[in-house]
Amino acid sequence: MPLVDSEDSLIDTDLSQSLNNLFTLSKNGHIIDNSGNFWMIWNINELELWWNIFESTVAIPFGRKLFNSCCDEEEYQIFHSKLLVNGLFKNKKNRKKLLNRWTNFGWGELDIKNTKIDSLLPSTIVSGFAVAAIESITNKRYKSEWRQKTNTEIFIDLKPDERDIPIAKKHVELPWSTDFSDLISENIRLELEKRPIGWSIDGEPSTILPASLFSRLYYSTSGIKSSLKNEDINSWIIEGLEDRFCEPLIIATHSIYKSFMHSGKHVFADSEQSWNNLLNYYCNKWGWGGIEELVLEPDGDVISIKVRTSEILPFFIGRVVGIWECSYGKKPKITIQFSENYTRFKIESFLEYN
Repeated sequence: MPLVDSEDSLIDTDLSQSLNNLFTLSKNGHIIDNSGNFWMIWNINELELWWNIFESTVAIPFGRKLFNSCCDEEEYQIFHSKLLVNGLFKNKKNRKKLLNRWTNFGWGELDIKNTKIDSLLPSTIVSGFAVAAIESITNKRYKSEWRQKTNTEIFIDLKPDERDIPIAKKHVELPWSTDFSDLISENIRLELEKRPIGWSIDGEPSTILPASLFSRLYYSTSGIKSSLKNEDINSWIIEGLEDRFCEPLIIATHSIYKSFMHSGKHVFADSEQSWNNLLNYYCNKWGWGGIEELVLEPDGDVISIKVRTSEILPFFIGRVVGIWECSYGKKPKITIQFSENYTRFKIESFLEYN
């Protein structure tokens, strides 16, 4: 039976165990599924905040790009994980598998028959997941739109699409999406609190999302002129990366950094120990990456970090920059140096170099 922690918190041990069995957490702070895909725990309010900042940064309507990224990634994962089965009673079995997937991941409830969603996630994201599920189970293609009726209720409008569209391919890997296998890992140990819609952690509505949906989105920013001022662009110095990928990396990392700054979190790091504690809490345990090496220089506000290069890199750097600015109250200058398997970055005061 689930355990009640308080009047407002209900730990669902069965749901927690079901999710925990699907993933491992590596020593490098990566949540990994059985197929080697990286996943991340998101606070849903912060996810909404991130999306608003990201879209304002690219400075053009980008909702359909996000929808397509979610739809393609979910279709790719459903197909390649062989989630759906053939044979007797396949429709009933497949519907149950998809509904369990949504329950496990905290996405909400999907009514496949009535193309209706109940979810706390941004409608653009969860609608992409829904269309992928519907197309996968019906083996048909649709032209789709979504309507947000209430804060949690979304309707999908579908029209048959007669075009022969192949199954979504694996996303184009960005230069920092280095493949590697962590030698030390263990099952994640999350305690999920049951909610009328989705689940929460420590009272905060949360969800788990594949990192690759963001990689698909970030790739689509190639060639886009962002709304960032020259001063903001110049605060990022990137070495060892092709020029055409620098802008997508800056857009990705900047949006994570700013969403942390606007999340209202109160943090302060003034020693290597406090930095390690904060990075473990805000990054490692949620699949947002971890460090190989951290050096805090004697003056106290210059930090250098070495990490394994991976698909999670923009998220980790963005959070570290956010923690740094919250701690020191200065505009940061970030120098990123890429190599084959490791990335080093340094954060220091930007104003000292004007």
